[in-house]
Amino acid sequence: MDGASRGSFLGLHTRDPSLNVLYVSNGCRTALGFEPSHIIGAQVYDFVYEQNAGDYMGIYKRHPTVDGELEDEDDADVYCWFTNLKNAAGGAVLHKLVSMKIDDIVIFMCAAYPEATYQIHNELKVQKIDSKGVKEDLNVTQKMKSARHKRGTSHEYNPALYRTRNRQAKAAFILENHCTHTEISPDFRVTGPLIAYCTNTNRVIEADTSDLASYPFLKLVAPEDLLHVTKFYERLVESTDVQFERFSLLYQPHVISGDIVISEEDNRRVVVECLGSAVKDGVVLLLRKLCIAPPPKRDTMGNFIRASIAPDSEGDDGGLSLFDLLSDDPNTTDARDSWTLMD
Repeated sequence: MDGASRGSFLGLHTRDPSLNVLYVSNGCRTALGFEPSHIIGAQVYDFVYEQNAGDYMGIYKRHPTVDGELEDEDDADVYCWFTNLKNAAGGAVLHKLVSMKIDDIVIFMCAAYPEATYQIHNELKVQKIDSKGVKEDLNVTQKMKSARHKRGTSHEYNPALYRTRNRQAKAAFILENHCTHTEISPDFRVTGPLIAYCTNTNRVIEADTSDLASYPFLKLVAPEDLLHVTKFYERLVESTDVQFERFSLLYQPHVISGDIVISEEDNRRVVVECLGSAVKDGVVLLLRKLCIAPPPKRDTMGNFIRASIAPDSEGDDGGLSLFDLLSDDPNTTDARDSWTLMD
């Protein structure tokens, strides 16, 4: 699936008060009219059209869980809301934003709705859906004003904001564009694009980020999915679209020379879903872990059989799919039964 018929892009920014943009995909040209080079290195605040854009950082603070403990930073929540972003002409364009905290960075996906009429969000009304499917209309603005009054402040920020209660292990990758680096090695196309940047990988597979620098990404992919992922990568570098795929990684890839090698027959698979998009020198990927599955069987030719595998007891059962987050309907809240209003 792609999400760029209306203009969409992926990016990474820091999770500190500076909110510096680290990467942004080429789709920002269609959505906002800016070149990626104009956005990279700038602050997120510079592109939020709404009043009190400085409150944006507050979204990524750690929130208490049901038992009062702070949420696990490694299994961060997913956020979805609508806001107006500044375009190159200085105007406002409505965007749907989906963002996720991964270690000390935030990865975000933006989809533009240029046909929507700009309006100031003086009062925000959203819908909450509980686990039984019961819908409840909530005036978030009034609730936030009440909370601010109790804290003795009138600072105002009105995003349509939801977060998932369920934990979801995720990792982010930046891959080099192998089409621009073929001079490095004659077998570079065989090994595939190298990993230029990654974070949180040990939450998805048994490999630390420090060991994956300049490592071929395709060597992390299960053999039955190599062709599938290669075609997915080629689609990404040929387009500005944000696209979705599902594939499997090796749970214990042979990353460090001298370590024990786990055979493909014995190496379990990590089923992931992925959002990807092209950046200047390669692609950016967001991977969400779905489940851990046993190695597949081989066919009569000795090849592993590629199959769709349902999540098992070891998997994450949050029920929130990255595919669902790419909804083209600006009127949907994407508030599934696993979502709740964020206070």
